[in-house]
Amino acid sequence: MPTPHKISELVTVTSRDYLPGTQVMLHSFLRNNAWFDGQITILHDDLLSGDIAALAASFPSAIFTGPSAALTAAIGTLAADYPELKNRLRRFLSLEAFHPDRGGSALFCDSDLLFRSDISAMFDSDMPLIACGDRAQLVGTGRDPASMAEGDSTSAAAKFTSFNAGLMVIDGSLRTQAIWDQLLGQLNPQVWKSITSDHTDQAVFNRQFGDQVTMADPSYNYLVGHAGKLRSAIDSPMGNAKVLHFNGPSKPWNFGAHLAATAYDASFVKAVQQWFDAYAEYLSAYHFTLS
Repeated sequence: MPTPHKISELVTVTSRDYLPGTQVMLHSFLRNNAWFDGQITILHDDLLSGDIAALAASFPSAIFTGPSAALTAAIGTLAADYPELKNRLRRFLSLEAFHPDRGGSALFCDSDLLFRSDISAMFDSDMPLIACGDRAQLVGTGRDPASMAEGDSTSAAAKFTSFNAGLMVIDGSLRTQAIWDQLLGQLNPQVWKSITSDHTDQAVFNRQFGDQVTMADPSYNYLVGHAGKLRSAIDSPMGNAKVLHFNGPSKPWNFGAHLAATAYDASFVKAVQQWFDAYAEYLSAYHFTLS
């Protein structure tokens, strides 16, 4: 029998414009996963002292940290050669989830997730990395393991499976100096030049772990931004999702994006309604009573 992962840390990345998402993600996770008694690590590079104080009041087990000097340097080198990445560099902070100074198994969560139920069954494995498929994997088009281009699968991809990095179970065996150095090496501009997709940290993780990732059921990371394409590709409907992931540019707290997202797929309305229900629960639990 495999030994299930004992999650000792939840890691996420946030910023001032993602605070509502982080609040709902953490609150919904803790509300539905009462077994978790580990540390919450919030990675950031722009939070003000008031932002940190507010999050700390709601989530006392949280610690707040910026990127390490090594990651900051690697991101800076990449940005110098690829200025088009300048507005998306914060996404690379997720690499800190693999920093060798961190011990034990971790759960990495994007801050645009909404947990709807207990996800502990996802950990019933001793595999080093567990995640859910990305759109290309779920609809069957595949990706090239070097360029990350969709629909460009080659013989080199025989053992490669593309995955969405928004929810990952990370075994402590991957939080080593060797893995850390390899991840930083993925940000070398000469290495990066082979990537033709618009991915950032997800490209790093897929190129590093795409040949060893263990796939979990897509209900653990239902990609709301791809709901229209997934409806006929997977057996599990959005209504059965354990975790909703508001991937893509349309976030529930960004009202200006709602109309376009709704026009693309009406299921976005239902997903957003659930997110706002969870936001109201968070506000009621930590701030004031809603009548």
